[in-house]
Amino acid sequence: MNGISLYASSSPWFILLCFAIGAAYAYTLYSRVQTLWTKRTNYSLAALRFVLVSILVYLLFGPVIRYFENTKEKPTVLIHIDNSSSLKLTSDSTQRLSWLTTIDKIKQALNNEGIETSVYSFSGKQENDPVTFTFPSSNLNALLLEPKQEESGRNIAASILLSDGIYNVGMDPSITPSTAPVFTIGVGDTSDQKDVRLVSAIHNKLAFKGNDFPIVAEIAQKGFSNNTATLQLKHNGNVLESRKINLTKSEQQIPVEFRTSSDVVGIQHYVVEIVPLAGEFTTENNVQHVYIDIVDNKQKVLIAAPSPHPDIKAIQGALSAKENIDVSVFIPGISEYKSAAYSLIIFHHFPDETTAGKKEFDALVAMKTPKWYIISNQTAIPNFNQVNTLMQIQTRSAQKDLVFGEVNSSFDRFIMPLGMQELLNSAPPLQCHFGEYKLKQDGLAILFQRVGRVSTTKPLLSIAANRETMVLAGEGIWQWRLHNQQTQQNTAAFDEFIQKCVQYISSENDKRKFRVYPTVNDLQSGEHLYFEAELYNDLMERIYGTEIALQIKNESGKVFNYSFATSPGNNRFEVNGLQEGVYRYLATTTLNGTLEKSSGEFIIRKTSLEAQSIKADFNLLKSISNKSNGAFFTINESDALIAAIKEKQFKTIIRSQETLNEIINLPWILFLLIALASCEWVIRKLNGGY
Repeated sequence: MNGISLYASSSPWFILLCFAIGAAYAYTLYSRVQTLWTKRTNYSLAALRFVLVSILVYLLFGPVIRYFENTKEKPTVLIHIDNSSSLKLTSDSTQRLSWLTTIDKIKQALNNEGIETSVYSFSGKQENDPVTFTFPSSNLNALLLEPKQEESGRNIAASILLSDGIYNVGMDPSITPSTAPVFTIGVGDTSDQKDVRLVSAIHNKLAFKGNDFPIVAEIAQKGFSNNTATLQLKHNGNVLESRKINLTKSEQQIPVEFRTSSDVVGIQHYVVEIVPLAGEFTTENNVQHVYIDIVDNKQKVLIAAPSPHPDIKAIQGALSAKENIDVSVFIPGISEYKSAAYSLIIFHHFPDETTAGKKEFDALVAMKTPKWYIISNQTAIPNFNQVNTLMQIQTRSAQKDLVFGEVNSSFDRFIMPLGMQELLNSAPPLQCHFGEYKLKQDGLAILFQRVGRVSTTKPLLSIAANRETMVLAGEGIWQWRLHNQQTQQNTAAFDEFIQKCVQYISSENDKRKFRVYPTVNDLQSGEHLYFEAELYNDLMERIYGTEIALQIKNESGKVFNYSFATSPGNNRFEVNGLQEGVYRYLATTTLNGTLEKSSGEFIIRKTSLEAQSIKADFNLLKSISNKSNGAFFTINESDALIAAIKEKQFKTIIRSQETLNEIINLPWILFLLIALASCEWVIRKLNGGY
């Protein structure tokens, strides 16, 4: 039912006041005896003026018209279908078709009762596309919650979940509260199956050329106790090593370590495989794929200081956690200087007033190597101003400021570690020299100084635009690492921040005019693969429209060819249909008659989560239903499920939508006022008035 009403902020008695003002105005204007028109015409003119003035005065009080519209909304039942591949492993196509037929039957029965339905799966809302049981993982909690969020605002009465009760991603769905009852339908196999499975293959993502590295496989079995299994490590189709494993207790995880090495630089693909045993229910979980990036050498970083300082130990600890960084320390009289091709030199409280190690320090300063200066109370500021090429500090006194770090929100050269700003907010402050800080050349502030609660634009950590010099204007970052350990029981945020700073300053500026790279070069099967392309002219300005040829080659040598062109706001190209494995790509284009190339590699990993657990868990489904005031049914009890939903007698709700609009905004009010004034004017004119 729809309706309309008049609403005014003032008392209804004010309408009488409006009438009184209108009557007084009309009386004053038309009370005198007229000779130009008749008495009857005079009354008509007075009436028109009375109505016009009364309406105008009433409009001054801001009256509002309230429209309200009532709509009936039928109850909606959301149907959630678990279309993960674990159900495909334990059923045949006839069974899966019967499940979907049962869902259609339930939908039809509910629709006949005036209940609307929407069907969702892990793939999203199912409109006309058929449901295929191929999804690589099971996040039942998301399967229940996300459709409710998408349908928020509707009259959601209940949910129906068809599943085997197996989840391998996300939270336990039984602990998430639901305001609407959840009716669960159990499908799949609840019996124990004979199976040997490879639970995991633990390995480092990075290894060095020629060095041995471990790959630890974990095996579990059910139904094969007191048997022997063969475990193999393969590379490029060749068996590198084979082990005989005695299978003992059921579900006991048995670790098996392989050690191997590689002389080939790049991503290497290893396969750990259990040779199938007779009577295994499935062999889908017998294989794990391992991808290890083999690098040629480590990045060498030197920390040089005239004397010991706890900051040095903190930085050394943060960098040592990175496998491809080799950290050396030079402190005169304590550790010797080792000449090497360093990619970064970190100076702590250098230069100071001493002459210790002057020969070595002079040689380090003269090197054309990126340098990171860390200022402390021992730093001789006048000498520092001469040595470094980035920052000029003008001290005003011997006073020191206690300074907190504040991340520069506009710095986007790398992504700040998760929780870094929180760490800076709560960690002890650094000690900085009191004075003016100016940059000698173009540079970027990574961190600003914050004194107490006062934020400043003084740089605390800054880097030159050419990435040759970086300056930390305070000492005491060892306290940041210690505080990180105290609050989070790890030093991950601090370590990652130091590692990213080192990686950014020590990496060479990429001045290529043509770059093509995948946005993510380590993907899971089923994820979208996008390539980003950048083209520049001689002034390093972005250009668009040039055709790019992209060639992708898999491990077996099969080539996939693509071509695309960039445009403003669209620098990406999507590639579909690639299977798991290691891929190498080569992109080419022609700029000013010159052939430009860009190459690299990426990984697509096979997801085997669904094969790790195939026994249906109906107890989980019962728990979900019991906690939400629903009920559990098997696939053969669809009639009982329909009857249970009907018994709930879900109600149609009435939603009322109200709209307010000031009368003065209505066009017809303007036309009415013009009509009244015009009528009065026309009558007066026709009778000789003005």
